Amino acid sequence: MISIVMPSYLGQYKRAAKDRDTKILRAISSVTKQCFREWELIIVADGCERTLEIVDPLLSRDERLRLEFIEKAPLWSGRPRNTGISLAQGKYICYLDIDDIFAPDHLSSMLPEMDGQDWYWFDDYKFNIKDRNFRHVKRNVNKLGNCGTSNIMHRPHLAKWNDRDNYAHDWRFIQKLKKASRKYKYIKGGRYLVCHIPGEYDV
Repeated sequence: MISIVMPSYLGQYKRAAKDRDTKILRAISSVTKQCFREWELIIVADGCERTLEIVDPLLSRDERLRLEFIEKAPLWSGRPRNTGISLAQGKYICYLDIDDIFAPDHLSSMLPEMDGQDWYWFDDYKFNIKDRNFRHVKRNVNKLGNCGTSNIMHRPHLAKWNDRDNYAHDWRFIQKLKKASRKYKYIKGGRYLVCHIPGEYDV
């Protein structure tokens, strides 16, 4: 099983995507439509009652959906993701932001290349405004600003997110993974569709 961790705060903050009440449903739907079926989705409501209102009615439809409420953490805190990791039952952890989606073959496309490493990294897909489509983007876990939660899958408890951090929290966590284990590799699979980049686009 693969555990997918999704922190959710639907209140307003700087650089947030629009219409997140709708987009969280889109994100959840993209998980339930995965070709690979052995997953669990852990949604961590970051002090957000609205998340509970939206997600709770869905829980009875799919037993693989899980919902946890925590007290509001500071912006960019790793507490919601750490909570998800602590609850995970899967062999590996990956992440999905509420304003992004998985293509239907996101998980299944990676499985053939997974061979017992402690963690993996992969590319993602960025929206192209001109042709209104998603295009493959090469990523680099050794370059600040060129990798994030859309690019990693790891064994549970390999590392913890910082309790207080800033917009580069993804980068710092990946550096922790690198220090925790040298058993990692790049895999060609993965179809994570990045639907929101602050200052660039929001679809």
